[in-house]
Amino acid sequence: MVFTTVLSVCRESIFKRQWNANDMRDIVKCNMWAIFLATLMVASVVQLPNEIPEETAPSEAGRQAGGVEAACEGLTFEDMFNYTHAIFNMEINDDWESAEVSAVAWVNGTLADQVRTDLEDLFEPLGTNNGWLSSDEYNAIEQIAAECVTQTNPRVGFRAGPPHRGGESVNWYNATWINTEENPLSLEEYNLMPPNHADERPCTVSSPNNDCTEIPVEPRTPGRDCDTTVNQPDECRIVIWLNGTFEFPGLTFGDGIGNDEFTVAMNTSNMTNADLHLTYPALSGLRVGAFEECDGRLIDAENNDNQGAAPVPGTCTGDGTITQQSRLVSIAGETRLRVDTHVTYDMEDWPIGQDMFFDMTTEPPEVDDPPVWTGSAPMDGEILPVADDGPSHFVSTSQMASWASDDQGSPLITCTGADGWSMTSDGEGLIADAPDGQDSTTVTCHATDSAGQETDARSYTLQVPLRVTGSTSQSTADIVVTPTPGIPSMDVVVTLTQDNAQSSSPTTSVTTESTVSVSMGELSPGPFTVMIQASGTGMASFSHSYDLSLSKESNPPTMTIAMSEWIGENYELTGQISDPDGDPVTITSTINGNDWAEVGVSGNQWLVNGPGIPDSDSNTIVFTACDSWNKCTTLSHDAGATPGGNTGVESTTPPPAVKEEGGGLPGFGIFAALGAIALAGIGRNRRD
Repeated sequence: MVFTTVLSVCRESIFKRQWNANDMRDIVKCNMWAIFLATLMVASVVQLPNEIPEETAPSEAGRQAGGVEAACEGLTFEDMFNYTHAIFNMEINDDWESAEVSAVAWVNGTLADQVRTDLEDLFEPLGTNNGWLSSDEYNAIEQIAAECVTQTNPRVGFRAGPPHRGGESVNWYNATWINTEENPLSLEEYNLMPPNHADERPCTVSSPNNDCTEIPVEPRTPGRDCDTTVNQPDECRIVIWLNGTFEFPGLTFGDGIGNDEFTVAMNTSNMTNADLHLTYPALSGLRVGAFEECDGRLIDAENNDNQGAAPVPGTCTGDGTITQQSRLVSIAGETRLRVDTHVTYDMEDWPIGQDMFFDMTTEPPEVDDPPVWTGSAPMDGEILPVADDGPSHFVSTSQMASWASDDQGSPLITCTGADGWSMTSDGEGLIADAPDGQDSTTVTCHATDSAGQETDARSYTLQVPLRVTGSTSQSTADIVVTPTPGIPSMDVVVTLTQDNAQSSSPTTSVTTESTVSVSMGELSPGPFTVMIQASGTGMASFSHSYDLSLSKESNPPTMTIAMSEWIGENYELTGQISDPDGDPVTITSTINGNDWAEVGVSGNQWLVNGPGIPDSDSNTIVFTACDSWNKCTTLSHDAGATPGGNTGVESTTPPPAVKEEGGGLPGFGIFAALGAIALAGIGRNRRD
């Protein structure tokens, strides 16, 4: 296929030269070119030119699907998104043949510019790569993103049997993504095209979409503000979410060879600042028997071939850029093993190749000491604080790791008691639900390792440390913190939190009912939660987010008129619109009390063109601009008499472009034409 050839030639030219850190940028460009050409296939199927017979569409659609597969197969998540930090959570299902995966990746600073630049550069053959990313270009890639990820390589492998490191005849990476109605894969992003960007403008390149807009791929306004503020979008951050399922050959447990040991492998050659959390099903005695970082093997990531000679287990060399620890967690009443891995290195010092291997076993270790409390654990009789607004965590997994230690990883802390209180657990820690009207109860806790060995028991007071109410004024939120009887003096920090913004108070010493005022200046209009962080002598640290049904009120938009004139018997006005909170704005218009013309809005510009009233000496136009919170501003304008009066002659002024709400794929006429040309010459898939 055309795009397969581009991808192969591009990659081959890179791998034939000496590898260096900058080559990763070129590889991503190659991959994105392939994705773009696959997008042309999508456009051509959706909007076929007239010269392509309609009956050919079904077969062309089938080829298009193959095109996405060919363009994306063998890529990795990192090839598509060069992130600043990512967290991957994998939970193996009880069938030991599939895993649920959720991931979030942050693309910050100049990396966000680079993502937009790479995306916009794909359109160079069409002459639309003008340094501005358009909504048409954005929508083209968005349509195939999830299907593209489905074809990527998770680079994870599971093999039953004694520890080994593969070799030329072993393809370690046997996990593949699935994307079905029962197990759909979803990919979502935030802020690739920031809403209401300060420099947003109508598309300067011809587009069939009346609402096409574009933003600069790099900042154009003076200075660079990488914080979410009232008037400036947070253009320095992109967030990507991935949720899906991958499957792999089963790891069978029971009688038989290799039933008590297996190896998990992953290639991490182009991962950095990534956290991977792998949770196993309940299996008594499961532990990490050995871990190895193996550097130096540069494999063909597209099909996992050419893995080179297999090192002998225990002989790998690495630079220490991978760290790991295991811990026990309790999920739905079952004790499970979770392994946490962190991969990091200097992006200017890219490793030639990097793998990691976990040799898992249920065989007891030769030496297995019981767990012990650490100096960070609360002493016997101290307070474990818990919120009172429903089930909430009172001991987190991170606290478990610091409160108790074991030679086989972080042990599991469990608690009993709490008469009348409901206690449960999940992968994040221990949960309690305080009954109405009760402030405290007593629990007994101990830590247990994978062999069932325990620490000595400690008794704690499980207590609601404080209760919270709140109200808002024009610019601040007043949060009332009331300590419960018997709680020590606390240092409290109050933070107002939204999805993309937060505002915190200074540390306040609280001994009695206290009001903490927090500025809402950095928040957007709408609801926010209140996070309380508290610490005090004789109690564990407390952190909890409360939903107090508080919201920040929106400020109405402002509207100005820049130009107005009669064009025949039509009156045209243009101007600027802005919202102090950055909300989208819609404008309606009436003339002498009746509905007038549609007002088009693009970025901070608006335009309207409509007829005057024949024989009228006055045309009073009233504009009403409203934000998404229904905060409105009105502006009146007297256009005067209609020129020409009632002549019976229709105006020759063309109607204004009206912004339309639409869905589905963008109607790229030129994209469809190019896609059809490519389709006409394609008869084979990439494996031919």
